[in-house]
Amino acid sequence: MLISSFIPQLNNTAINTRQNQSLPVRNYSNLAPLKQDTVSFGATVKKKQPNAHGINLITAKKLCEEAKDSNKYLNWQLNKILGDMVRPESGQGSFSKPIEAIRCRLKDPKSVVEKSATRKWYSADEVKQKMTDIAGARIVMADTSVEAVDSVLERLTEAVKNNQLRILEIENYRPEPEVDKFDNIIKKYDYSSTKALKDLKQACDNQGKVIKKTDEDMPSGYMAIHMLVQLPNGFTGEIQLMGVDVERFKDVEDICFKIKNGKHVDKKYAPLEKMLKPLTNDDDEILQSGYQEYTRRAYMAQRDIEVVKHRGKKTPEFLHIPEDLDYIPQKLDFNNIAKEIQNCDLIAKLNAE
Repeated sequence: MLISSFIPQLNNTAINTRQNQSLPVRNYSNLAPLKQDTVSFGATVKKKQPNAHGINLITAKKLCEEAKDSNKYLNWQLNKILGDMVRPESGQGSFSKPIEAIRCRLKDPKSVVEKSATRKWYSADEVKQKMTDIAGARIVMADTSVEAVDSVLERLTEAVKNNQLRILEIENYRPEPEVDKFDNIIKKYDYSSTKALKDLKQACDNQGKVIKKTDEDMPSGYMAIHMLVQLPNGFTGEIQLMGVDVERFKDVEDICFKIKNGKHVDKKYAPLEKMLKPLTNDDDEILQSGYQEYTRRAYMAQRDIEVVKHRGKKTPEFLHIPEDLDYIPQKLDFNNIAKEIQNCDLIAKLNAE
């Protein structure tokens, strides 16, 4: 079945005017092919607003229910396109397959309410048109070599050419490259080659779609390739591609990000909210800037683990607070935070039994 026969035409104006402002961008000459007229759809730091500024929870639940079929379709298409590249759970023959897992999820209704309030979207139609991550998927790479990631992007490129997938936007996130004293790049953190991303964009252009593409250095150190895709029933979904070790850290850092910015987290994480309370003080600029630098280095450390094909212990260890940032309280070490998350999850599980 062709995607063009199944999905209604999207209003691209909504994509161009939606949800957030671009993060700071620093471009390098070796990445010039990626420079285009672009719009960002990365996470932005916006404090929680009263829910009166957005839709209510009942409306959000209805939207999420409506998005279930779109999410199932995204899962089905990605597994159809990439399923034979996913490593089996048994591990047999796994080293020849570069993908650890393909995960799909629906946004929590409470998060939909929160985001609509932050963006001041007042109706279900407005949220459906402008919120691009109610449905989402993550391609988690076991092999994070450029060659392996390029092979996945090549599959997605063919899927675009065959009308199996309609990509609306691509963003390549990673921290700034390391340079020597002469500003020569000595280390990069990209997941893919410039050519593979350029070929994917070209395939979208050849299909007559207006594709947005941006190439951004992330102050937080976050690294992933994001894509927006058109889905059935008028929804737009987000696909993230990242390595398995970066994903492990992102799952911890995401909770920190939400608590730090007053966003909704599950009530089981109440002890964690107390633990991270110092991060909610925006007036403490020294702690805020130091913690962003610690976060940046922690992401880079995870990428370094991926590059050398090393897998950590069953309970993963992240970068400890560096000596030059030792003014950051030890309770805010990501390893301590990860342990507290595990404790909260365990207590919630025991209470549910």
